[in-house]
Amino acid sequence: MAAYKTIQSLTCVIILVVLSLNPVDAKTVEYELTIAQEAVNITGKHVQGMTINGGIPGPTLHFKEGDKARIHVHNRMNAETSIHWHGLLVPPDMDGVPYVSFPPIAPGETFTYEFPIRQSGTYWYHSHSSLQEQSGIYGSIVILPKGRHVQTHRDHVVLLSDWTDEDPRTVNRTLRRGSEWYALEKGSGQSIIGAARAGRLGDYFKRELQRMPAMDIADVAYDRFLANGRSEVTLPAAPNETVRLRLIDGSATTYFYLEFAGGPMTIISADGQDVQPIEEKRFLIGVAETYDVLIRLPSSGAYELRATAHDGSGIASIWLGSGKRHRAPDVPKPNLYQTMDHFNVRNLFALTPAGAMGMSDALVESGQFDKPGMMMDMGYMGMDHTPDMSGSGHEGMSPMHKEPKAKMEGSAPSEMDHGHGMPESPKKSMSDMPEKKAPGMVMSPQAPKAMVQSSEMPAMPGHSGESMKQKEDARMTMDHAKKDMPPNDPVAYNGKGYGKKFGWMAADISSAKHLAADGMDPQRPWPPYEKLRALKSTAPSEDHPLRTIRLTLDGDMERYVWFINNRPISERDVIHIRAGEVVRFVMINRTMMHHPMHLHGHFFRVINGQGDHAPLKHTVDVAPMSTTVIEFEANEVGDWFFHCHLLYHMKNGMARVIQYEEYKTNPQLKALRPKLVKDTWYFKGQADAMSHMTEGQLSLSNTRNTLMAEWEAGWQDVDDTEWEVTITWDRYVNRFFSVFAGVDRFDEEDEDETRGIFGIRYLLPLNIESRIWADTDGGARINLEKEFMLTPRWSLGGEARYDSHESWEGSAHLSYMVNKHFSIVGQWHSEYKVGAGVQIRF
Repeated sequence: MAAYKTIQSLTCVIILVVLSLNPVDAKTVEYELTIAQEAVNITGKHVQGMTINGGIPGPTLHFKEGDKARIHVHNRMNAETSIHWHGLLVPPDMDGVPYVSFPPIAPGETFTYEFPIRQSGTYWYHSHSSLQEQSGIYGSIVILPKGRHVQTHRDHVVLLSDWTDEDPRTVNRTLRRGSEWYALEKGSGQSIIGAARAGRLGDYFKRELQRMPAMDIADVAYDRFLANGRSEVTLPAAPNETVRLRLIDGSATTYFYLEFAGGPMTIISADGQDVQPIEEKRFLIGVAETYDVLIRLPSSGAYELRATAHDGSGIASIWLGSGKRHRAPDVPKPNLYQTMDHFNVRNLFALTPAGAMGMSDALVESGQFDKPGMMMDMGYMGMDHTPDMSGSGHEGMSPMHKEPKAKMEGSAPSEMDHGHGMPESPKKSMSDMPEKKAPGMVMSPQAPKAMVQSSEMPAMPGHSGESMKQKEDARMTMDHAKKDMPPNDPVAYNGKGYGKKFGWMAADISSAKHLAADGMDPQRPWPPYEKLRALKSTAPSEDHPLRTIRLTLDGDMERYVWFINNRPISERDVIHIRAGEVVRFVMINRTMMHHPMHLHGHFFRVINGQGDHAPLKHTVDVAPMSTTVIEFEANEVGDWFFHCHLLYHMKNGMARVIQYEEYKTNPQLKALRPKLVKDTWYFKGQADAMSHMTEGQLSLSNTRNTLMAEWEAGWQDVDDTEWEVTITWDRYVNRFFSVFAGVDRFDEEDEDETRGIFGIRYLLPLNIESRIWADTDGGARINLEKEFMLTPRWSLGGEARYDSHESWEGSAHLSYMVNKHFSIVGQWHSEYKVGAGVQIRF
């Protein structure tokens, strides 16, 4: 009996030890997700979409911190697919990025994701294959903390998204074509008459003089904006209740303004990380970000939480409560002409666009960023093609952190055994590290042009890890002048969450009383980053070496290519880092668009003026013509994707792979990596068929190369026809400049002539397109072309050409855009006189 009691006691002790190591609430949570392609009806029209478990969005996945997730993803489509767990700290091979962390899930196959839940908060998941996210493959994730959490009467998920009935591949081709159709369709097209009506005609021509394209803050015209898959949704709530709303921007490209009709929202968490509560009446949520807010319902009625698309093209409505409806106020539409105030003579004939913010390479690479008191220049939208200054395989790394060249360029990864690709690495959160003032530069989301004061960072040899003299994190400031503005007319919606259509003149953003300057007007704020403050210190340890990496965000809207450091992922795919470093990204946005930059597998701290309590995030908005600084501790060894979360920007080049030098990439993935960086070719064409002539062009292009065939044929009568065909290969350098070579074949006095040509294309002030060539017959030609947008639909254009063999030739045309593919054209030509016809684009 005594022996039995002893065994029983030992058994109890063992059970208690096991339970202490494996708490009863730490369990395996399993989900089955089936991805299928099927007909869906979002707008009243049946189109092909992609569903998860039969719906859009997919189901909300619930976990508790400490659980183990086991998720079986079944691919029932005829295309490869994947799921990425956005914001979750997972092993590299579970991250779900095809060709980076795992091979894609083949048609008919099942892949099981399995990983520990190491965090709590609000997150989401989505496909990382091609453009599938736009078609419906996304859903939400809610993770409860181990300990106590905020108690509320209700807890609701609100997953915002955007929807188009078009095939996303068609959307991408339209963008690659440089079409202004989407701007016209949603009423944001710019024009001379529109600028005059807005009182901004001088600014319009300043912008033209500086060779800047028409500005827009969103690329696509969407058919609907959705909350939990619907344009309007009602969530249960009772009077005087406190409700927690887990807000997720799961859209492909849309930022949203959020505002609750019942009063201010209290932000308690950003990107799943708790922050000190702050109240906001209206704020902007970036693509792929999440915010948890608390709202309190008034004593009676139903109140709207309105999500307004950043470009003002539509809304999604979330109603809480019942009874009389109280709508949230309208957000004024953006004043796209307002951004043209800045004028810089240097930009008039520059071969490469100037860098944004006046931040010279010398300052950035010295580690000083902007000196105290330096004015930050608005710069110029665009990009240059300057050589990589790093001199190494480390993208844009500041020279002060370089090691000797032999070490940098030929360094081999550590010889340690990586097993399954998951070497042990420290998992210590920055939140748990000792407090330390974090040096860096502050990004102001409120002022694209402002006075800057910043800490100076002394140069540091190699990766010495020396401590740095710290000044208080500086902050940009701007006096927002409050001007008397006429009251806003209600924004016209058709009751289904999308913008009104326009008449034959295609009314554009031309009435100043409806407009506000984006980010510079309290009615159109940027994300509330300056106010976000972590609950405890996020400062990294002083013992870790610092690596500073300069990353410029560049783009060309007309060609629709997007670069990091002047290169797409097809040309430069990897940024190297090392375990144990503190890595600082200095991201300089040289475009007029917001870029939500997302780093997989990590949380980073956003240097925002909150010192040691800078907030941790996984996605950060880099505002137009501004600089944002983030830093993170390199403690998640693996290969991780880093990219702009605007789907079509990522698709067209704005991405990199962050690669730890100690990590041994799976050989199978190495063999597949070329598929990740493939530079896709796109075909487009335009043909004018008129009563007196025909002309047009066909082109096949990727990021930097274009094969083009152009033709012109005209007649004064049936027996007198002249024609010319030019075939060229163009090499794109930047949006101002390209070089080409080819052949020109033409009919001259009933004899065919062929000559070789080589020359340049160059964008002149006023956005005049010029082409100059020399030919093998000892001659030369110069072409000048210009299109004036009278209204978004009506345009007036002209061309002048001088050929040393043929003298002068000129034409002028007036056209009206009927739809994306079709225009009506009337033309005068110096050789073929007057005629009219149609233009077809494909």
